[in-house]
Amino acid sequence: MSNRDEHKEAIGGMENARVYAASHRKYAGLMYGSLVKDIDGLNLSGRYLEMGAGPGYLAMMIAERKPDSEITAVDISSDMIAVAGEFIQEKKLENKIHYIRGDVGDEQFMQKLGTFDLVYTTFSLHHWKDPHKSIRNLWNAVRPGGALCILDFRRIGWLCSLPVKWRELESLRASYSAKEVEAIFQRAGLTDFRIKTAFPYLLQTAIAWK
Repeated sequence: MSNRDEHKEAIGGMENARVYAASHRKYAGLMYGSLVKDIDGLNLSGRYLEMGAGPGYLAMMIAERKPDSEITAVDISSDMIAVAGEFIQEKKLENKIHYIRGDVGDEQFMQKLGTFDLVYTTFSLHHWKDPHKSIRNLWNAVRPGGALCILDFRRIGWLCSLPVKWRELESLRASYSAKEVEAIFQRAGLTDFRIKTAFPYLLQTAIAWK
């Protein structure tokens, strides 16, 4: 992982959270479309856990497509949770999506959440200080017969070497290659998984089954 840049992103303040949410709202279909299809294909209903849920657009997309499921959405930013709450009320999904503040790296917090039929997270892997621990925490939250889905950017050498300043390019530089994701999963103790590249090929999804 020697070519990977360290990258931390903190969304603080209501105004910053609203700006972030507006950009996600515009591109939600492109960002999350492949994962939504993957989740549809898993045919899992019941309890869902979304880590790093941000402004809540993916949770809302899934809640509308999965009427028999209940989503626990977790984010580390209280401001982002407040913004998400506004959108959830707008969509009248308060009974389907429950937002709480928490950190995937906090083992005790994760244990208190219980277990879920589906656990998923998007664009968070490249932020985690200890990805092996975070993935183990997520995996422990998956019920037998359930699945874990992780969608993130895919690091592409030539693209990351471009001498330009672009927020998404910083995320690409901090992301992992498919081989690195495979190694992280194996180190975390996962064996039954696959990694697929999604259009526009800057994204990749890792799916593990328990």
